[in-house]
Amino acid sequence: MKTFLNNSETCIVCFKGPEHWENGTDIQLIKHHIRYYPEVIAYVHFECHNKIHDPDKPLTNFIQYTREESISFYEQIQREKKIGQAN
Repeated sequence: MKTFLNNSETCIVCFKGPEHWENGTDIQLIKHHIRYYPEVIAYVHFECHNKIHDPDKPLTNFIQYTREESISFYEQIQREKKIGQAN
């Protein structure tokens, strides 16, 4: 089961909404996994996502998983895609 901590209207890091550029481009928030097992997801700006994963000063409260859990999660997604394509 997926749990969303916020919605796509407000970034959980900076508390601002999606960006609307003068040229008419809308920049939506992206999903960031805070945890994989069980899935906990938050919407963030791409720039805020980079801040979360900053190698020098990561926002660790938004990273509640190990590298192994991340790898396992995405390997599982790939296996499920292959099974879905085979059917």
